[in-house]
Amino acid sequence: MSFSNMVGPIEEISFYGHPVTYMAPSVYGHPHALTMHFQSYMNKMTVSLTVDPTDISDPHRLCDDWEESLRSIKAAVQEKSCTH
Repeated sequence: MSFSNMVGPIEEISFYGHPVTYMAPSVYGHPHALTMHFQSYMNKMTVSLTVDPTDISDPHRLCDDWEESLRSIKAAVQEKSCTH
């Protein structure tokens, strides 16, 4: 497992004079059934999932379930912040 808690840039950056509009990290060749990446950039979070279909038979369901979980977490945080 790899983990980093570095916050990405909060302001737009450029690469050789060209503005970076989107970042999505990925790796190739990891011997893992599931790889998850979280990348923050300009106060937005990009989530990338990579799966081995021989171990995770329905990756689309995994993504749907993951999306539903994130929506539930967001709703709980928003609800809690409204009550305080």
